[in-house]
Amino acid sequence: MNSFKKFFIFLFLFVISSCEEKISQSDLDEYKEVMDIRLGHLGNAIIMQGRLLDSFNLSNERADEDHFKEAEELIKANLKSFGRSDELKKLKIPNSGKLKEIHYSLIEASELLIASGNALEDNAWLGGSVSFAERNLETARVNFQNAIKTVYAIEDGKEVKPEMEYKEYDVGEKPNKIELKQ
Repeated sequence: MNSFKKFFIFLFLFVISSCEEKISQSDLDEYKEVMDIRLGHLGNAIIMQGRLLDSFNLSNERADEDHFKEAEELIKANLKSFGRSDELKKLKIPNSGKLKEIHYSLIEASELLIASGNALEDNAWLGGSVSFAERNLETARVNFQNAIKTVYAIEDGKEVKPEMEYKEYDVGEKPNKIELKQ
């Protein structure tokens, strides 16, 4: 009888630990109240950083121009409005493990965007590779999109596009041009 009891205790603990944690609606609402506007700023920064990288990849000779610098300042302003990592870690958010995991992935996304911007400033304008900046942006995008799908309970049946892997180039090395057949 004793082994029978141990089996059921083991089975019960296994079932409890293997269940995916659900976030209560009240916790989601409370989190949205704290983070809604901040998430908009983070989303804007991700979009602008992506467009800045695309523009740079089209023509890095024009990277000194004022509109590139203005875009960098807008990205920094959006990240400042989202909040610094230390501020975000101190925010009072609901005590849900899954929600805390999401929150920390958003903090990581913000840190990755800062690193991406720094890499773009340090390397790209000097003729270096932007693949580090692109990789950071991709990870930030995936973290952000996964968080938004969960927090706003988006059930569109679509998966978040996985991270792209960018080839690393040495300084001065240029990728081969691909000719598309029409």
